[in-house]
Amino acid sequence: MVKGRPLLRWAGILLACASISSVCIEARGEGEAAKAPKSGRPDLIKINTLAAFGKLELPPVTFFHDKHTEVLLKEKKNCETCHAVKDSRLSLAYKGTETAKPAQLKDIYHASCIGCHNETAAAGKKTGPLDGFCRSCHDAAPQAAVRLGAGLDKVLHFRHVDAKSIVANPAGKDNCASCHHDYDKKAKKTFYAKGKEDTCRACHGAKPQNGVLSLGQASHQQCVLCHLDLANKGVKQTGPLLCAGCHSASGQTLVAKKNQAAVAKLPNQEVPRLRRGQPDAALITYNPKAESGKDVKPLLMNPVAFDHKAHEKYNNSCRVCHHAGIGSCDKCHTLSGSKKGKFVTFEQAMHLQSSQQSCIGCHAARQAAANCAGCHNRMDKSRRPDDATCQQCHRQLPEGIGARRAALFADPKQKSGVAEAMLKNRNMNPGTYAVGDIPDKVVIKTLSDKYEPVEMNHRGHVQSLMKGMQGNALAEYFHRDPGTICQGCHHHSPPAKQPPGCINCHGKQFAAKESNRPALQAAFHGQCMSCHKDMGLAKPAATACNECHQEKQQ
Repeated sequence: MVKGRPLLRWAGILLACASISSVCIEARGEGEAAKAPKSGRPDLIKINTLAAFGKLELPPVTFFHDKHTEVLLKEKKNCETCHAVKDSRLSLAYKGTETAKPAQLKDIYHASCIGCHNETAAAGKKTGPLDGFCRSCHDAAPQAAVRLGAGLDKVLHFRHVDAKSIVANPAGKDNCASCHHDYDKKAKKTFYAKGKEDTCRACHGAKPQNGVLSLGQASHQQCVLCHLDLANKGVKQTGPLLCAGCHSASGQTLVAKKNQAAVAKLPNQEVPRLRRGQPDAALITYNPKAESGKDVKPLLMNPVAFDHKAHEKYNNSCRVCHHAGIGSCDKCHTLSGSKKGKFVTFEQAMHLQSSQQSCIGCHAARQAAANCAGCHNRMDKSRRPDDATCQQCHRQLPEGIGARRAALFADPKQKSGVAEAMLKNRNMNPGTYAVGDIPDKVVIKTLSDKYEPVEMNHRGHVQSLMKGMQGNALAEYFHRDPGTICQGCHHHSPPAKQPPGCINCHGKQFAAKESNRPALQAAFHGQCMSCHKDMGLAKPAATACNECHQEKQQ
């Protein structure tokens, strides 16, 4: 997206050339890298830039960026000590290195870095390695960098949108223009396109390409330099200036606390919905014409009405679903799979259980919560769902829509209208069976021998599961039948007020011919104890037999 700007080399040319003359004297004593704490640092940068030009004579340089920044601040020096100002903007490349050749780079860094250390030592101050201590920087066994991924979640994005110190234009409007931009190929410059804001990843990939900065380069140039500009203007509350502010656990904890404080001041403690022209409801369907370019027979599978507004509220980032750019799924995911979509088909993008960016995968992850895991962890995820389960999402279209389906689905506004109508007609779970229809106590006595029969609080179990489901729209929608909750224990029975007992399927003795079906005692223990464990229930403990079974008196 950004062209005409020098490529950032914050990880490649912040300090040093790794190829040094073989006449350099070996380091004497422990180097800076050796003295560093054993735990990883987020500001550790491995400088191996010259490896691209041939074999290195010495190991890459280990450079601690935050350590140098903090020293400069104490000396009342700023970033211009090491970085040049170009076009009224600080360059993230080291001074004089943007156009330097490999041999020049080595001389520039040695003269600048060692020269600065010499000046500091001459002033009687503690400093870094001096000339001759090559291994103090070129460390053969440096500690590993521990740099946590950073990004903008919904709250942090809102804080930027709401920040009074960020002014994109003199009128103080369109804060979004400070970060979001598009590229004008004719004018060869960036511009702000209101209403078309996209994620950074829509243009900036993992590596720089065709003059477009990588994501890492673009984010450091955009974010860090903006924070620095605000600090130079005297703004007290700016974003992080050090690596640890974004990429360390302590830094991210501090950001999270500030996020919580910002949300606490909002009405109903809710972040205002970001409006970018997205629909409140979306109709998820595939347009075959998008792949073939020709009018073909539309798919027979009913589309899915997707509550876009509600999902925005439940998630902390658009990237939960839109992992690259913000657009419809079929732009990348085709029926047969395409390179742009990494050959993940449209059907897989919606149903792949192994990906939390798919509908089914995300829902499966939610089922791992303690309130859900007791039942859902026991279910066979590989089994094909029945038609009734599929129809929970792929619902029947409203009357009269089917006949004009193809023409209707070509209009985004009409599609959204159909989706809203379908969502309004959804039937959320009314609850389970009436209390009088749920047995209060169930006595399990089939295998009573050494112990007394087990008296199970059957109604209490049902009511506890229903209580854990309250307020969970996902659970309330998919547990539509009053008997669905019963299937957590009666797992292969159809929903019914009086499902068959366990002994109907599990015999007293293990049947070797059906190795996937445990005997009755194993079925009881496996179902009950596993459920309690998955739901995090401390009692009864799996090894405390007497908490369920009273031992028989002889």
